[in-house]
Amino acid sequence: MENLKRILASLIGVMILSTASVNARSIRTPDGNMPLVHWAVVESTDGDMQKIIDIGAKVLAPVVPSESGTYCLYGGIDVENPNVMRLLEIYESFEAYRIHGSSEAFQQYRAERLPILKGLKILEVNGIVLEQKSEGVGTIVYMRRIEVEPAQLAKYQQLVSEEAIRAIREDSGVMGMFITAEQANPNIIHTMEIYKNAAAYENYVNSPKNQELTKKTKSMIISAKTIENLPTKIILSDKGFRQ
Repeated sequence: MENLKRILASLIGVMILSTASVNARSIRTPDGNMPLVHWAVVESTDGDMQKIIDIGAKVLAPVVPSESGTYCLYGGIDVENPNVMRLLEIYESFEAYRIHGSSEAFQQYRAERLPILKGLKILEVNGIVLEQKSEGVGTIVYMRRIEVEPAQLAKYQQLVSEEAIRAIREDSGVMGMFITAEQANPNIIHTMEIYKNAAAYENYVNSPKNQELTKKTKSMIISAKTIENLPTKIILSDKGFRQ
């Protein structure tokens, strides 16, 4: 009887993990490679960021779903400076990015936002790990800029990648984990974390797995800055998923 109980408990554990994994995916190109990734830092004139967002919602939002190569455009507005929005943009290829940027809708969006656009910076990065739930909504976004000791970079990337993949597959409230490295400075890491809600964020931050990762990587980090974003509503994209 005890053996049977152990077997059943083991099977239930596998079923629970499998169910969590069904809703988790890696974002890749059709041939299994990392897609094109960059960050866009958008700054509005004072108090006008919502107007830029409204223009995007009106002009771009209806069109982007039809762009098969535009995988996702996820953004957050800085709590400390609400005139700044950082967008993580993921495309299947440079050609897909070109198609998006040259579209009639994007040209209209760019023209309409121009009078209230104070600054725009594009940061080219390479994807280290791009993981998210295959569906759902995130309301809490944190971004981090982390400078890693170059000699420890490979180990650091391994550890954070393993934890990002685990979190997406096992933690129901972790909706997206995106870790990227600057092309010009590969030891400078930029991340985006998307959580279902504030409780999910607190649960993850205080979890044994995250605490273990923090302890393991502490000596590898030269500096770190965390950017908290205003509450938002990110509807997860269903493009670019590979098992």
